[in-house]
Amino acid sequence: MHLGLIKTNCYLVESPGAAVVIDPGFQTQETVDFLAANAAKERMILITHSHFDHIGGAPALREVTGVPIGIGKGDSAALADPAKNLADRFHAHFAPFVADRTFADGETVQVGDLSFRVIETPGHTVGGVSYLLDGVLFSGDTLFEGTVGRTDFPGGDFKALKKSLRRLMTLDGEVRVLSGHGDETTIARERQTNLFLR
Repeated sequence: MHLGLIKTNCYLVESPGAAVVIDPGFQTQETVDFLAANAAKERMILITHSHFDHIGGAPALREVTGVPIGIGKGDSAALADPAKNLADRFHAHFAPFVADRTFADGETVQVGDLSFRVIETPGHTVGGVSYLLDGVLFSGDTLFEGTVGRTDFPGGDFKALKKSLRRLMTLDGEVRVLSGHGDETTIARERQTNLFLR
């Protein structure tokens, strides 16, 4: 589902034992209803990176539902820094907040019967992560269909991004890529067509 003027992709992941919201850039009734309808399951809000359009709805969503927020360790401090999360630059107004959990590279985040593998993918931000779940990669703003994340914001680093992209390209070609903006793609398609990966 698209949230906000920048059309950030927010993902709702459901299984028999879990419900997860990934990158709630803005709070919507749909995200609230989704977590409320799955109150009997283990639930979590996962964030790929700390930019305002991916985190803006998370604190209000947690307040309403009681569901904890998790983010990669390297980006956790930026949740409380409107200069680093770009809230100041884009006039996005939400209170600074702290995550309930932080994750390290290679860690498995278990939410009910769902197992998310954390892959550190810095470059777009200092400590962005991607989450791999059963052949699906939630890549945040690291990798998009046909392009890659910007590195001209505070904390951006093109060399770090290139290293992160090389890491992602080692994944199986059939892995579906669900990015922070735009359409779905696959690792194989990006290997073949993404000019930044040639």
